[in-house]
Amino acid sequence: MAAKNTPSDKAPRPVRRTQQERRETTRRKLLDATIETLVEQGYARLTTVEVSKRAGLSQGALFTHFDTKEELLAAAVEHLFPRLIQDYLAGVGARPSGRDRIAAAVDMLWAAFQRPELQAAIELYVAARTDAELRVALAAVDGPHRENLHRVARELFPEASEHPDFDSIVELALDAVQGAAVGGSARPNDPAHRRMLDALTQFMRNAFLPALGRPRRRARA
Repeated sequence: MAAKNTPSDKAPRPVRRTQQERRETTRRKLLDATIETLVEQGYARLTTVEVSKRAGLSQGALFTHFDTKEELLAAAVEHLFPRLIQDYLAGVGARPSGRDRIAAAVDMLWAAFQRPELQAAIELYVAARTDAELRVALAAVDGPHRENLHRVARELFPEASEHPDFDSIVELALDAVQGAAVGGSARPNDPAHRRMLDALTQFMRNAFLPALGRPRRRARA
């Protein structure tokens, strides 16, 4: 005669997700699908119909989370940027410790701007020139993102962060590499890019190495 199942023999009941967890999962699917569509089809051909299809959701579900296409695109960029920053830090950290940190930071920045996801995000910024709604949506995302980039720069070069022009030099490096990456869309193998990166590295060395060679000042008690 078969033994009766006891309560402990029963399979555990699946944990039910909260409404907030379900919303976050749906939102993440939509943002990932937006980035995927943007990378593969570009801004001009991206539609909310295609994004919804890739996410396995209805358009109604999409517009439950985002009021406009522009809001969706800005949220997708906001969703993407922290991931890129973490990958950048991991890449710099994986370089041999004896190597020039400035050269490693510049090289990894260039590598980051070659990623299709970031190039797709840049495409949105270019499109915002003639799209006022997109420009407003991206402006709300870009400020915090730039602050995060400066925070990362201070973490990588805490001694140099005391340089009076530190933030301006970081902005110069970001804009120089981004500009070269945009030009690289048409001229991907142009040797001028490598020369520009080397010149940028040398410029930053000249600016920061005196500070990097000194111990950081301790705050007074």
